[in-house]
Amino acid sequence: MATLEDLLDQAAGALLAGDLGTLATLAGQIESAPVPQDRATAERLRTKALRNARLLEAATRGVKAARLRVAEITRGPTLTTYDARGQKAQFAPQGLTPARRV
Repeated sequence: MATLEDLLDQAAGALLAGDLGTLATLAGQIESAPVPQDRATAERLRTKALRNARLLEAATRGVKAARLRVAEITRGPTLTTYDARGQKAQFAPQGLTPARRV
């Protein structure tokens, strides 16, 4: 069985590679792995866990940005302007459909 340190390193690699399947498998293993009791190992584990948390936050932001971009593309072209009061307004040309590549 892999150590908790190794599992955290594998999780970081899966996050960097975007391998969500491996990440899901590792999550259960990380939760059930025994935690070492010495202070030096605990500090290394803390550092790696914080690194993984930052990577997970970045991956979440990336997925949200991609989802928003796909929604923009499927809605089609729009023009965003501001009126005299500073209110944002979006205008879409009528009768146009988004271009599709085949």
